[in-house]
Amino acid sequence: MTNFGNFFKPLMWYTTLLLAAFVAGCGNQSTGQGNSPSAAAATMPTLGTEQSFAVLGGSTVTNTGSSVITGNVGVNPGTVVGGFPPGVLTGVIHAADAESLQAQTDTTTTYNNLAGQVCDVTISADLGGRTLVPGVYCSASSLGLTGALTLDAKGDSNAVWVFQAGSTLDTATGSSVVLINGADKCNVFWQVGSSATLLANTKFVGNIFALTSITLVTGAEVDGRVLARNGAVTLDTNVVTVPVCGVAPVSSITVAKSFSPDTINKGDVSTLTITLSNTNDTPAHLAGPMIDTLPSGLVVVDGSVSTNCIETNPLLGWFIVDTGKVGLQARGLIPANGSCTVTATVTAAVPGSYVNSLPAGALQTDHGNNAAPADATLTVI
Repeated sequence: MTNFGNFFKPLMWYTTLLLAAFVAGCGNQSTGQGNSPSAAAATMPTLGTEQSFAVLGGSTVTNTGSSVITGNVGVNPGTVVGGFPPGVLTGVIHAADAESLQAQTDTTTTYNNLAGQVCDVTISADLGGRTLVPGVYCSASSLGLTGALTLDAKGDSNAVWVFQAGSTLDTATGSSVVLINGADKCNVFWQVGSSATLLANTKFVGNIFALTSITLVTGAEVDGRVLARNGAVTLDTNVVTVPVCGVAPVSSITVAKSFSPDTINKGDVSTLTITLSNTNDTPAHLAGPMIDTLPSGLVVVDGSVSTNCIETNPLLGWFIVDTGKVGLQARGLIPANGSCTVTATVTAAVPGSYVNSLPAGALQTDHGNNAAPADATLTVI
């Protein structure tokens, strides 16, 4: 007679193992009470033309107060960018043009990439007071931040964080995002299913990709980008700075300037040459513009920049600004152990001595180091 008890013992043992494995697997799907994802699955999206935009809106971009924006500002399909001035912009305004259209297209691509990344940790509560390692953190509804959120790279400078909010992203007044142990501000992304609001004096880090709108309340600062696909971006005395990524910082650069010839008759022309030299073994990004204001009375006739110093992204580069200024509008790249030249052909209708002087500190590399160039003097007789 068959012993059915002995027959079922191996089957019961195997079933028990499967059940234990299933329970352990479920236990690894955090509900957000812990700080670590089961696997760091976040991947760095490939940014397109939107990478040069600090602010991008769908319907409008409006600013109140003395906001300082480093990077381009754009809107599409809307046509209105308002509030610059009084807002200060280091970059270019693109309103309903080809560049802003492409930036919106690329923003949508990046948004979909972020939304499609597999969730590591479900966040069901406020992010304040947490320390999070790299990974994909998701909420089916909203994400909040009250206080400080710390992102810990554990020494990995390539670590990536992706935060997915099914609806809104909201920060409380004075909240912050803090990076430690090699965390890189270039590698933090926020995908927001509707709208984001950063309340007063929030110190935020990362790139916000919102389906609808983004509002920055007075004093809020973003080290990253605020990109809204369909709605408005509203600013009020804020600071938004596109981070410089992927290039090692350098200690300093040197600047030299000269007019040739340095003496001309009124109505004749002279060429102002600005040379920036980098003696380090890594390229040097300029974190801010070099807007070199010409002396009153000089007019720019023509200008150029050495081609080896233009960024691969055509929306970032060196060029002549207007009739009274010459230099960088956005960012330039000085090659390792190389130099860049910006030239401007100028003329003057009134005799006199024109001293071209770029103030110390006006030219900044990745970490804020700068070199004050010598003055260049043009005499018009």
